[in-house]
Amino acid sequence: MESLKKSFDVIVVGAGTGGSTAARFATKGGLDVCLIDRKPKRLIGDKICGDAIGTEVFDFLQIDPPKGEELSCHIKGAKLYTPNLQKCITLTDPKQAGYIVNRLEFGQRLLNEALDSGVSQFLDNTMVLDLLYDNNQVSGVQVKLDNGIKTNLNSKIVIDASGFYSPLRKKVKSALIEKEIPKEDAILCYREIVKFSPQDLKVQDPEYISIILDKEKAPGGYIWYFPKDSSSVNIGLGAFMHYKGQVKELYKKFVFNNYIKTSKVEIISSGGGAVPIRRPLWSCADNGIMLVGDAACQVNPLHGGGIDPSMRAGYLAANCAKSAINAGDESIKNLWAYNYEVMTSFGAEFASLDLLRMVLQVLNNDELNFGLERDLLTGEEILEISSSGDLNLSLLDMTVKTFKGISNPNLLLDLNYLRIRMKEISKLYKKFPIDISKFEQWKSSVVQVYDKVRKMLINPKKVK
Repeated sequence: MESLKKSFDVIVVGAGTGGSTAARFATKGGLDVCLIDRKPKRLIGDKICGDAIGTEVFDFLQIDPPKGEELSCHIKGAKLYTPNLQKCITLTDPKQAGYIVNRLEFGQRLLNEALDSGVSQFLDNTMVLDLLYDNNQVSGVQVKLDNGIKTNLNSKIVIDASGFYSPLRKKVKSALIEKEIPKEDAILCYREIVKFSPQDLKVQDPEYISIILDKEKAPGGYIWYFPKDSSSVNIGLGAFMHYKGQVKELYKKFVFNNYIKTSKVEIISSGGGAVPIRRPLWSCADNGIMLVGDAACQVNPLHGGGIDPSMRAGYLAANCAKSAINAGDESIKNLWAYNYEVMTSFGAEFASLDLLRMVLQVLNNDELNFGLERDLLTGEEILEISSSGDLNLSLLDMTVKTFKGISNPNLLLDLNYLRIRMKEISKLYKKFPIDISKFEQWKSSVVQVYDKVRKMLINPKKVK
């Protein structure tokens, strides 16, 4: 490669939605940025994904929303269905209402805008092999270029946006950052984008993304049905990680055969992969490094949406990098502010939804049908608890719920207990310590909430 530059303020690994956003705003902040991706430039953005993103993030970043070839359709929100499809919880807020995008076109736009902002070096077809260290602080990366040559690139800060299977997270020398993600905190997915004639098949509920909970058809995960336009849908299935090798078969049997009632179809794209469905990492940063998007498990635990949080995190990481570099100290002391911004915003919401996810995963189909059909947990309550950390049910509200749940009192008690714990954990996250010395105490409090929910799932009677 001609005149390969080897020293930067920031190296961003991964040019997806999170990485491109981080590179864009770091460059706009006056930093010297190198952006790296393992794919060729023309394929960046092409990812197995639900393709949904809300409107709010574009206002937050003050960038243009999807339009033209990037935009597949508009959506009003998300619907969470019972296994028997007789009831759904509707979730409508700015993080769900918005757009279904053409993932490749949208990704290419974000990449090109990052490059146009002044990224000083872009390396595609480049593998990042390892982290470099200097005095216990990340100081760059080792890469293998597209010509096969291995070399070291130095930086003051590395932003890792390389995805769920991030090679850097596994290699980081850190007591703060989790290197391995438990199998129960992720699902394996398979999805297809299916095109058909509107005369042969109609898109169901075209203004909402639909999530179908079904313990038997999608054990540990869910079925999804997302509109793309009037003649195509993004449909798929996720299941526990130990269903490896069976997910595509489950998809064909329970998703494709159930929803595509015509033989006149074209499969636009297909594929699978793992998706984190949990709270963000305990820490998304350490000395000289910040993690963004799937690499940091910054994904909505309820429906797996990750575009919005990855872009928010990319922006927050870029701003934190600028502050730390201007201060001349890129240690965790100055990068801790990134953690604070993540945890007190969407991190609080995702931790709350993580508890809900854990409960939904263990309820059987009869319990899911019973509880959701009787509004023992409503969409408004889920959004209020997860977004604000608060929920005030009146005596009348509780009496009505008790009456509705009287034929299954244990389930009512479980869901009431879950509400309390969701509220508790959301408030803990919103009080995430700005002082790193108080982190372990905070973490201990969060672990206690998780332990309470796990005990409820194992033996409900002992926690009432």
